[in-house]
Amino acid sequence: MEFEGSDPPASVDGPWPLVGRDVVLERALVALRGATRTIALYGPSGVGKSRVAFELAAALEEEGWLSVTIAGNPALSAVPLATLAPVLARDTSAPIASATDAVALFAAASTVLTDIGGGRRILLVLEDAAAADPVSVALIAQLTDAGHLRVLATVAEGEPLPDGMLGIAAAPDAVRIDLSALDVDQTAELLGLVLGAPIAHRAAVELHRASSGNPLFLRELVIGAQDAGTLVRAVDHWHLTGDPVGSPALRDLIRARLRSLTPEERDAVERLALCQPLALDEFARPGAPEALADLEQRGLIRVHEAGGRIRVLLTHPQYAAAVRETIPRIRQVALLGEQADLIATRAPSPADELRIALWRLDAGRRSDPGLLLRTAHLARQAHDHRGAERLVAAAIASGADDAGSHLLHAQLLWALMRSEDALSALDRAQALAETTADAGDALTAITTQRAEIVGSDEVGSARGIRLIDELEGRYPEQRAKLLLGKASLLVNLEHPRDALALVDAAAPAFGDTPLERAVLALARSAPLNEMQRTDESTAGVEDAVAYARQEGSFIPRRRALIALANGCIAADRLADARTATVESLHTAIGDDDQWAARVDEFMMGRIFERMGRLDTAARWFRDTVSGAELHGPISLRAPSLAFLSIISAHQGDLESARAARVAIGPGDDEEKRTVPAVADAWIARLEGDVPRAAALLVALAEELVPRGGYTGAAAILQHLARLGPAAQAADAADRLDALPVQTPAIRRRVAHARAEADGDAAALRTAGAEWERIGALLYAAEAYASAGRAARAAGHGRESSADLQRSASLAAACEGARTPLLSFADASEPLTPREREVASLAAQGLSSNEIAQRLFLSPRTVNNHLQSTYTKLGIRGRHELAV
Repeated sequence: MEFEGSDPPASVDGPWPLVGRDVVLERALVALRGATRTIALYGPSGVGKSRVAFELAAALEEEGWLSVTIAGNPALSAVPLATLAPVLARDTSAPIASATDAVALFAAASTVLTDIGGGRRILLVLEDAAAADPVSVALIAQLTDAGHLRVLATVAEGEPLPDGMLGIAAAPDAVRIDLSALDVDQTAELLGLVLGAPIAHRAAVELHRASSGNPLFLRELVIGAQDAGTLVRAVDHWHLTGDPVGSPALRDLIRARLRSLTPEERDAVERLALCQPLALDEFARPGAPEALADLEQRGLIRVHEAGGRIRVLLTHPQYAAAVRETIPRIRQVALLGEQADLIATRAPSPADELRIALWRLDAGRRSDPGLLLRTAHLARQAHDHRGAERLVAAAIASGADDAGSHLLHAQLLWALMRSEDALSALDRAQALAETTADAGDALTAITTQRAEIVGSDEVGSARGIRLIDELEGRYPEQRAKLLLGKASLLVNLEHPRDALALVDAAAPAFGDTPLERAVLALARSAPLNEMQRTDESTAGVEDAVAYARQEGSFIPRRRALIALANGCIAADRLADARTATVESLHTAIGDDDQWAARVDEFMMGRIFERMGRLDTAARWFRDTVSGAELHGPISLRAPSLAFLSIISAHQGDLESARAARVAIGPGDDEEKRTVPAVADAWIARLEGDVPRAAALLVALAEELVPRGGYTGAAAILQHLARLGPAAQAADAADRLDALPVQTPAIRRRVAHARAEADGDAAALRTAGAEWERIGALLYAAEAYASAGRAARAAGHGRESSADLQRSASLAAACEGARTPLLSFADASEPLTPREREVASLAAQGLSSNEIAQRLFLSPRTVNNHLQSTYTKLGIRGRHELAV
């Protein structure tokens, strides 16, 4: 697929939609329509207080209110009536008394409001209430008390309400609303609306982290990324190709807030911008404690207590970037050197040594290559791949030109998905290793790493195996390590039995340390999962995860969690799989591990596809496809496109199913052939060619079973049972029953397939309940639909109606599913496509307003669709849709 350009649409510079504020808006509107006279809307600068106030005012104006907006101004806060003057000036016929005559002033203001209101209710929006002049504030409070108006005041976080408003703000008819930052999902939704296409989850997380969920900061970061060319569109998804960088406007905004700092405060902020986090005792300048206390009170820094130490950071990630740009280079060098020297005099810990090395590197100081390499290993162990790569590159530039240094550099470059650079580093490492007498260990590590990188190509696993075979003949003493690398590649080629045999052959060469046990458990996990030995796999992997969670573990936690999630998927433990994958994904994003992040995205797609959440699964697979093309590994592209094809087929969209399948391209599906072949089968089924679809699936299963691929074979045979005709279900049940292993996951599929073949309503209900219990909603909906048809054929109309309604309710959560088994009888009153779409979004927890915004409908229309859906399904409300 081609990249579609890197320039966001012009709407980035226009007004942004309001997202994630439905609850706040609804609460405020209900309050103001009722007895509430005062609402104080609190939140940090840029969080969207003014925008919420504008939306509230607009909504009330549609109901016949008059809204008037005024704003406090720090420069005019000492001028009497400066804030309220724009309102009073709207009626020039009413004389305004002196500000010193409170009674006359109140009477005049009352007259003005009566005249301009014209009998309407009045909402006064007071922005930046803390900066309003005292006379205006007192008058507003009096007018509110007298019932002439209602007040919506915005207050910046950390700022007090003016004294004159404390009375009305503390009254029983006052409401305080705190406006929080956007979460990651809301950030992704907002960016998708603004950019006109979905944004990859990883990019959404990075932008959310950089903006702290602040809409203003988020807007300026997107504009900055646009200007820097780091916001790239690939396969209809937006990605970041560099660190988020704010726009000049954002930097100016931050600098304006920092302009009034004292010299001591400025020094502390600059040190944090360059070196954060810093402990309290790492600020050596006189007056630092007092300066830090003032900065904390003003909300510019935050204090984090952990491990018995108090550490200080700047409140917002963008503060550091904005401040760094203002620090002259000479001063940067001086500050970095001071902090490094200070820590170096205090018996530094390994973590301190890493900080010292990075600060001295940033300061341009030359360091000993050995020290740089040692700290590079520390950075890698701390999962700071970017820092580690900088350190090892500096070590090589300083003279550490040996095989081990270049191998480490290659490993770090690969973690950052810079595969071409990593292969170049491996070339240099191999050339140096081959000049030494005892090169076995080094060449083994180099070749294994090269095989992993090559194996990430769509057709690279066989090539990687050949590389390992060549080295195995030269260095037989390295056989055990090489066998593990080969086993991983054999799993990619769908030969789990052979892969497990290689791991077992390598096992005697390993010891019994926690690390070695974890390495073997992870190597065994993939083939064991494919062979349906999931209990054995999970037991070993859970121990590996426990080891990986320990401080100083040599196994990244995210990698162990991926193995655990795979085992949970194979065992139908979908909730556990999702929990492990979410943790792995967020860890991978935090550790800047592109490989793990991409695998986790793919895993999320698999989990949601198994759950029947088809649109959600498709979004994750599109994330994977676009990320694989932009960053790698490219090997995930073909299976992700194949899953997209299957999902489109399950939604009855033949054109999209064909397009996704064609996008894989000839030859790209030679490895992991199963999913593309299943896509071919579903396309054939959608075209009406059931015999061809069945033949494709049977051939796949017969290919996998002799290799030990029982998990894949069971999944394929379940597809066979779902094609529709009872004969295919009977064939699937017989083949499932004949598999050499009969785990709960396989028996679950046997029972469902047999019930479909026999048309046994009771057995189908049992199957549906079992699928629903584990969270596989699409399979549950199909089972209940078949139960309804079987019950109707047996003359049990009431049972049939209940089964079909249960199926429809489950299918409503499956985001457009239209599989052959979900063919409802006329009497079941099926949902219309729009009703199903609305019900699906409601089942995901979206409010009527959010659904209306997404589908370009009115909230009333959404509610009408929902009421019709409840009637047809025989349920009482949206809570029964969220099955």
